[in-house]
Amino acid sequence: MTALKNKDRDRREKISIFDANIFLTGIDFNIFDEIIFTTPGIINEIKIKKTHRNILNKIQVAIETKKLRVRIPERKYIQEIERKSMITGDFNALSREDKDLLALALELREESDQNIRMYTNDYSIENVCSKLNIPFSPIFKEGIKKMIIWEIYCPFCKQIYNTDDLSKNCERCGSPLKRRPNRNKH
Repeated sequence: MTALKNKDRDRREKISIFDANIFLTGIDFNIFDEIIFTTPGIINEIKIKKTHRNILNKIQVAIETKKLRVRIPERKYIQEIERKSMITGDFNALSREDKDLLALALELREESDQNIRMYTNDYSIENVCSKLNIPFSPIFKEGIKKMIIWEIYCPFCKQIYNTDDLSKNCERCGSPLKRRPNRNKH
């Protein structure tokens, strides 16, 4: 895979960033005029799904022709995504690969004089993009309409928890915690 180097960057190009679920739609990259970016983790997510050989072939050709560029974001941008996703309540709903992809969007926005756009069908990624004012577009489905601040709660005893408790169980009754939009923080 090819990682983008600073000297290879053309500041006049439009930039799109693809999540794994966009690649998995089988979309034709050639319908996009802009250069497409993603992270190694996103490519690895697709490789795990062995039934997608044709998609992996398309990705390899796009990398070889420099239509698709694979890049690892700097740590400071990942840390910023972690902070922002804690605020929105999406921290535990986002995978490491999702956080890296969002961090890449922040990094590219900072270093480019062009607009960037995140293509994803993941509501948590869309929500964090909303928080960061990063334009996003879903493909073949409807995306979120406005940013959501989530709250973590027990569906049985109704106790509210911190946003980083999403994958835990309720301390009172042992039920798995869930998340819902916080009606007081919109």
